[in-house]
Amino acid sequence: MKIMILGATGNVGSRVLAQAAEAGHDVVAYARTAAAVSPRRGVRVVEGTAEDSAALGAAARGVDAILVSITGSPTDATFMQRALPNVIAAARQAGVSRLVLVSAFGAGDTAAKASGFARLIYRGVLRRFFTDKAAADQLMESSGLDWTIVYPVNLKAAPALAAGPVVKPLEQIGRVPGLPTMPFDDAARALLAVVTDPSTVGERLVVTTPRGWTSAE
Repeated sequence: MKIMILGATGNVGSRVLAQAAEAGHDVVAYARTAAAVSPRRGVRVVEGTAEDSAALGAAARGVDAILVSITGSPTDATFMQRALPNVIAAARQAGVSRLVLVSAFGAGDTAAKASGFARLIYRGVLRRFFTDKAAADQLMESSGLDWTIVYPVNLKAAPALAAGPVVKPLEQIGRVPGLPTMPFDDAARALLAVVTDPSTVGERLVVTTPRGWTSAE
C-alpha cells in the first residue's frame, strides 16, 4: 500500500512512518523540513506545508491513503480548521478518497466519556486546542471522502505495551476512566492498522490502553 503521512516528523507520524516502511509499505513523508526525515528504503520525502494545497495535491498523486497527523500549538484555536480544508482539497485534486485524521480523545462529544478530572483539563487550559480539534472532525465528516477519525488518549515516549493498544468504535466505549496514557509506538501501531483496513471507513475510533476504557454495554 502507498501511504502519505502529513506530520512525518512528529512524535506519532514519525513512528507510523517507521512501522509502515518496516512492514513493506511505500510511504510519502510530507514534512515542513525534509532534512528532518531520516532516509529509509521505500520512503519518498516531500517538503511542504499543510497550507499549500497545490504541493499537497502533487505529493498525493498515486497514493492509496493519506494519514493526517499534524497539530498546532495548544493556544492556536484555528490551526486544524485552516489546515484541514487544504488537505481535503488536495486529496480531491489527487483523486485520493481515503483520509485518516488523528484527532484527540476529549475533542467534541468524546469528552462526555472522559473522567471528571480529564474534562476539567479539556475544558480548561486545553479548551482552545480541543475546540479546534472538534471543528476539524466535523470538517472531515462532511468532506464526502472515505474518512476515519482516530481519538488517541494521552500519549508519551515509553516502551510499547506488551498487550498493545485497544481500538474501539466510539459508541462501544462507555467510559475512559482517569487519565490513561499510552506510548507513541502503540498509537502508531493502531493508526497503521486503521489506515490499511478499509472496514474502518466512516468510523470514529478511540485508541486507548487495555485498562483505559469500559464497555458501553
